[in-house]
Amino acid sequence: MSKERRRSPRMAVEMSVDLMLASQSGKTMAGPVNVTLNTFSLNGGSVLLPSIQADGMHLFYGCNDRESRCLILRFKDGEEQSHMISCRPVWFDKELDEVPSYYKMGFEFIRAEDHDDIRLLHQIAQGKSEKKLSKFLGSLFTRS
Repeated sequence: MSKERRRSPRMAVEMSVDLMLASQSGKTMAGPVNVTLNTFSLNGGSVLLPSIQADGMHLFYGCNDRESRCLILRFKDGEEQSHMISCRPVWFDKELDEVPSYYKMGFEFIRAEDHDDIRLLHQIAQGKSEKKLSKFLGSLFTRS
């Protein structure tokens, strides 16, 4: 058995995010569905979902082998500003042994343009949001 190699370290998280099935142009086709970000790395992660379908569309098969569709992961930063990252589902599984049962889906990030938002999500998941820190430091200098 070989040792698993990852492009970047994965961390366990528990963070509420929204997931949507969308066209590459950004038009939402299904969702948003509130899911839990379960694992995260700079290359992708996994989410826990109550259902693999949203608005009658399958979130995995809805964009599987379709370059014109992707998943959008939406989250809020410390200032309640919304950020979106495009991703592609890689695998999914149903956790039957759990009560209630749920789905777990892995994804990978697909757009280089989302790099800054991926870094921000990484910081938030680690509990270190630069925006919160800059807001705090900025308030120190504006006090009289």
